[in-house]
Amino acid sequence: MRYGSRPGPGQRSWRASSVLPCGVAVALAVLGALPGAVAPPAAPAVASAAARAAVVPAVARAAAASTAADPDVIVQMFDWPWTAIGTECTNVLGPDGYGAVQISPPQEAVVLAADGYPWWQAYQPVGYDLNSRFGTQAQLASMITTCHAAGIKVYADVVPNHMTAQGNGGVGDHGTTFPDAYDYPPLYSAADFHSCRTSITNWDDESQVWNCELSGLADLNTGSAYVRDQEAAYLNSLIALGVDGLRWDSAKEMDPADIAAIEALLTKQVFVYQDVQYGAGQPVTPEEYEGTGSLLEFRYGWDLYDAFTSGTLASLSDFGPSWNSAGMVPSADAVVFVDDQDTQRAGGALSYSNGATYTLANVFMLAWDYGTPKVLSDYAYSSYDQGPPSAGGNAIATPACGTGSWECEQRWLAIAGMVGWHNAAGPAPVANWWTDGSNAIAFSRGSSAWVAINAESSPVTETFSTGLPAGTYCNVINGTASGGACTGTTVAVNAAGQATVTVPAAGAVGIDVNAMAAAAAGSGSVQETVKVTVPVNTDASGDTVYLAGNLSALGLGQSDWAANGIPMTRVSPGQWTATVTAAADATLSYKYDLGGSWPNAEETANCASVANRGMAVNGGTVNDSVANWGGPSACGNSTAVINVTVPASTASTGTVYLSGNYNVLGTGIPSSDNWIANDYPMTRTGTGTWTLTITGVPVAALAYKFTLGTWNTAEETSTCGSLANRTFGFNTANASYTATDTVAAWAGSGGC
Repeated sequence: MRYGSRPGPGQRSWRASSVLPCGVAVALAVLGALPGAVAPPAAPAVASAAARAAVVPAVARAAAASTAADPDVIVQMFDWPWTAIGTECTNVLGPDGYGAVQISPPQEAVVLAADGYPWWQAYQPVGYDLNSRFGTQAQLASMITTCHAAGIKVYADVVPNHMTAQGNGGVGDHGTTFPDAYDYPPLYSAADFHSCRTSITNWDDESQVWNCELSGLADLNTGSAYVRDQEAAYLNSLIALGVDGLRWDSAKEMDPADIAAIEALLTKQVFVYQDVQYGAGQPVTPEEYEGTGSLLEFRYGWDLYDAFTSGTLASLSDFGPSWNSAGMVPSADAVVFVDDQDTQRAGGALSYSNGATYTLANVFMLAWDYGTPKVLSDYAYSSYDQGPPSAGGNAIATPACGTGSWECEQRWLAIAGMVGWHNAAGPAPVANWWTDGSNAIAFSRGSSAWVAINAESSPVTETFSTGLPAGTYCNVINGTASGGACTGTTVAVNAAGQATVTVPAAGAVGIDVNAMAAAAAGSGSVQETVKVTVPVNTDASGDTVYLAGNLSALGLGQSDWAANGIPMTRVSPGQWTATVTAAADATLSYKYDLGGSWPNAEETANCASVANRGMAVNGGTVNDSVANWGGPSACGNSTAVINVTVPASTASTGTVYLSGNYNVLGTGIPSSDNWIANDYPMTRTGTGTWTLTITGVPVAALAYKFTLGTWNTAEETSTCGSLANRTFGFNTANASYTATDTVAAWAGSGGC
């Protein structure tokens, strides 16, 4: 969010420039109550004073996500349209092990055609409509659902600090007009902004930083109860759509007490990370905001720039809060990055244009044991203001990776490979540090992952202590593990955990226990083919089936009883397979789970726990059958297939959801999951037809309705009237049922 050149090493200070800033304020109309016999609670727009006092700020920290079984790497999909992000989640980010996407500001923003539709116009909100240059509200909701199905969380870029800097008014992405920078009818009027109407010039004046304008942007009075209520209503609406976290832009320009007050109005705990840049000697510091969430640690990227361009990599042995006098926030509070859309343009940070050096800095970030890493995915630019590749006017072109316009750094082989490496390393500390005293370093993370980085001009050959089990590993920097082999180079680790490796000039080598070659087992390696038949509702869940067990018995260095142990491959509806490889004949104790989650482990036909299975890995074939899945995916002994035909006016890019009182199914779904408009997506089976398979215990009576993801788009009668809840009964044990329904009309579309 900073504009202007970065201070020199050792002299970090805050510098404003005339370039307009990166800031977000986003909004969505508060959800209405569900029509019909059973009504869920609507998302509240405001809370009473008593309720505010009783609510703990809904802040989750990054550290909670930092385990090997819970990927946490964020990729900032800078200026990517919603539909493209959904596709990327399914095809790239999920399979590569990313944990979350940070999306651009989703609210309606000012359109600045005269300035060439710059990137920063998205950070000048004109209102809280969710139709923007990145896509429609329906496309946003669909993208969130799609990314969740791929195991990817969604973090939205938001800024409650300000509106626009357009003194003469203007028009927004969705056609909203406003007369001047302090009037956005009916949302805000002049009384809702701070009385200081000049830009911040003295960053040593705390009052000026919190009450005056950032580069001329109209500064909202976030101390006002009315303003807080509007912003909390917006944030709660995003949360209701499924957003998992918030990047709080321009947080430094807000009193942390105001941030805490807004967070106290949130209806659900989400991950918050704040944009607070460090400035040497300034009274407003990142540490002041540790109580309201995690922090974007700008000093991290600045210091990496120094090490990679004017210092030495050898100096990084203690990289973190104690590295220099400027310090950093504690690891548990830090979201770290090599660059973002601001720092790459302002100078003093590496970017895609630095080529191999930039890649190596990202390799280090993903390997080091400090903070939650954030990778940037952006596009090539030739000027500070240049916006995303255009499809004409304000429209954004579909990202085309590898064409010289969209950089797509998240797909770069070394970066994608190190995301998997990072997940394998988990919370293990740095060990086996090595350096040549200059610009070649190596280290491990416990006994799970090892990396060497060489920023020298010549290759480095060394016998390294890797800390890893003996075996042959794939170098994730230049290849992947595929079918028991490596697509790139390999590294052989001996019984003492040592490996003789040549690290290329301006290159790296990375290995981890999740990317071992089958050849590591030697000539005596054996493979067992495993086939399993799964419940009929498995496909509808969108999750992968996993085989988990005491995998260390296979002799290939794998971890025991990780729920996401061996991913299986779907070969047909209800049929999955996997190949289990061992160093030699072995006996394996195992069971199956859905989605790499123990709450979704297999259960018996009567919804009871299943004892561990056993197999001999000796070159044969195992055929298994799973009766039920536990958890919200729903163990039960009756199944129902609900088919629905929807109006021809239904958007082809939308998703149909089935919402109801799911807790009555007796399958472990809590009542808190009842009547959520976008909780259970259906599967499209053809033009205008959708299906969902559910399970339940006998005598369960399900009440339900169809929606397009919000209660403002729920089904209605053909005359646009309220529709009573539908019902469906499970009357007999171990039976199958089929319901065939038709939606006559959707609220808010097709004339209703």
